[in-house]
Amino acid sequence: MNRSLHNLLSTVHYNPAKDTLFLTGDILAKSTEAGSLAILDFLTEHRASTSCGQNDAHKPLPCKPIHAVRGNHDQMIVQWRAWRDWFEKLQLTFPSPHLYPRRPSAPSVLASTTTTASYDAGPPVGTGSQFLALIETEWLQDRSSDPNGAGSDAEEWVDTARKRAAGTWRAEWWKRIPQPGKGRTSKDYVMFSDHYWIARDMERKHAEFLYSLPLVIHIPTEHIFLVHGGLVPSDPRHPSNDERQPLAHPPSPDDEDDQSLKEHTGDYDYPLIPAQSLQHAFPRLASFNLDDEIEELRVVQERALLHDVPQNRDPWAILNMRGVRKGGKITRRSDKGTPWAKIWNNQMKRCVGFENVTVPAEHREDEDEWREKGNADPLPCYPSTVVYGHAASRDLDVRRWTVGIDTGCLYGRRLTALVLTRPQHGHHSPTPTSPTDDDAEDEDEDDEDESSEEEEDEQLFDEEYAHDAPLGDVNARYARVRGGSVVSRARRPKTWTRKIRFGDREEGLGAKLVSIKCPKVADLS
Repeated sequence: MNRSLHNLLSTVHYNPAKDTLFLTGDILAKSTEAGSLAILDFLTEHRASTSCGQNDAHKPLPCKPIHAVRGNHDQMIVQWRAWRDWFEKLQLTFPSPHLYPRRPSAPSVLASTTTTASYDAGPPVGTGSQFLALIETEWLQDRSSDPNGAGSDAEEWVDTARKRAAGTWRAEWWKRIPQPGKGRTSKDYVMFSDHYWIARDMERKHAEFLYSLPLVIHIPTEHIFLVHGGLVPSDPRHPSNDERQPLAHPPSPDDEDDQSLKEHTGDYDYPLIPAQSLQHAFPRLASFNLDDEIEELRVVQERALLHDVPQNRDPWAILNMRGVRKGGKITRRSDKGTPWAKIWNNQMKRCVGFENVTVPAEHREDEDEWREKGNADPLPCYPSTVVYGHAASRDLDVRRWTVGIDTGCLYGRRLTALVLTRPQHGHHSPTPTSPTDDDAEDEDEDDEDESSEEEEDEQLFDEEYAHDAPLGDVNARYARVRGGSVVSRARRPKTWTRKIRFGDREEGLGAKLVSIKCPKVADLS
């Protein structure tokens, strides 16, 4: 993964003096341990750098920051490291060591008899770090002596070691070592997993970097959320037009303290990057005028999405979300429930602004026809965009108001970047989504067959990129407008680029996807 990351940065001509890099999480445990630690080295060294070359006047150029959100795999490493920071310093006192027979070498746990009465626990150790070193050595020896047997199954080994330690001094240490739970926590604290070893071997500066990662980055000037798993636009346990939903009622400046609004910070249950650290990436943030009533209300409403929707305050949901099941339960399974991105887009397409609490004026004469088409009631809101990772099983998933860029590099597929550029012109007033917009790029026709989708996509590309050769030719051959896998209509290239529509139309943000081929699974580093 480390090599693929640098290949992608080279492909997009990443310049740390000019470009700000954002990562959508799961930067670790996606390759070898050495590869993960190399990525941490790159990120921490870049964060600490104060100069990225010189300008034409030979004066030092400051480095633009790197920002990242925490992923679910990153979180597993954070949990193990935080626990180790506590456990390694722990000291326990046991009876005199002479009461415990010494052994010439560490025993094989799995070779021991099944009864604890004959189990030789060996001489006690006094600190947590000593106990971890002991059991790590024992497990590695068992795995080496029986690589295809029970010694290769870390979970079975740990379970056996716990049971055989009963009644010995080891039990006092084992009961302080966490175990995987059930349901949501079934993947947490798997001992001797990749997450465990990375947490053990990374440096203090690496740990501090991971501890600092927020779960959500909100960029109010661009109306963008960056998250690993996902967000929901409303509490799925209630109707979307329920007055308790943030998008179901016009926001008021009184909903939040004016000072906290101007600072773009909030009292969240998880860290949120302050706006001042994003000004290099989005210069308009420095002069963002909250006296603009619409902009102020949009910020209030977007912050309400994080504050007032319970699922968006749940760290597990933010890190693991892939869909929403009946009854409003968040699921991490990609084959269950409705994809959260579909729910987000369906509600964002109903946004008609804060003044048009019914059908927009320019469409009111067609209101009956509009409702006959099955459109849901409009919502008093402006749309916002979510960029996320996590859903590699769905591959590239590009919709009007969500962009999923996890294209499965871990599985030998691709690594993809979303590149945003701002044109050199001023900011314009936003326009709410038109509920009668039939743009096929905005729709998600899940019931259509694959062949008709590809035919429509080819037509859309012909129209949208006809003026943009040769880039349009590349896109027409290798990409799709709708969410889903990247399709090659000729020979799948090692690198492809594709333009997409992104964010407010009036903002004119240039957006393109750049994707490179990753090495085979066995060759990840």
